[in-house]
Amino acid sequence: MTQATTIGALRETGYRPRTVKEELRGNLIAALAAKREMFKGIVGYETTVIPQIENAILSGQDIIFLGERGQAKTRIARRLIELLDETVPAIAGCEINDDPFAPICAACKYRVAN
Repeated sequence: MTQATTIGALRETGYRPRTVKEELRGNLIAALAAKREMFKGIVGYETTVIPQIENAILSGQDIIFLGERGQAKTRIARRLIELLDETVPAIAGCEINDDPFAPICAACKYRVAN
């Protein structure tokens, strides 16, 4: 699949911007449907913590990891990144990687308008 190089081409692909929570939820649903193992390398939490994290993501809740040292908090957080899309469209040359459909910086608003 080729990537769109203009905003018009991006619109034609049917792309719709998603929040991080929507992206996590959608990709988790796809992973669960494909029966992919989530959180590889996390041992001992398969029936306790992992289902709670999945439920929190599916319901769109915020997640805070609390616990003693060595309880896989960082490892789990690093695994959550696997649920994000690899690429996200952004306006070329923008310092803050503005959303092509709703830019917030003045330079990108000008680029989109012209």
